[in-house]
Amino acid sequence: MKARWVILAVAGAIVVAAWTTLGIAYFNRPDMPAWVAIVTAAALSLEGFLWVAAGVFGWGFLAKRRATLARWFGRRSQPE
Repeated sequence: MKARWVILAVAGAIVVAAWTTLGIAYFNRPDMPAWVAIVTAAALSLEGFLWVAAGVFGWGFLAKRRATLARWFGRRSQPE
């Protein structure tokens, strides 16, 4: 399993944990500062997950596109 998929899985686990905490806190009625902190953490975890997912899927897309262009135009990647 590639590292980018592991990172995406970890980000997904964080989102599930944060939103589960939010669901539990909804029924326990915490005080306002705690509620704001929980909602903020859940929202930021979801946004972070979406950014990580965009990076993972975008990286794969760009790699495939580069390989296709190299195949079409017969160019090989330059060694660095």
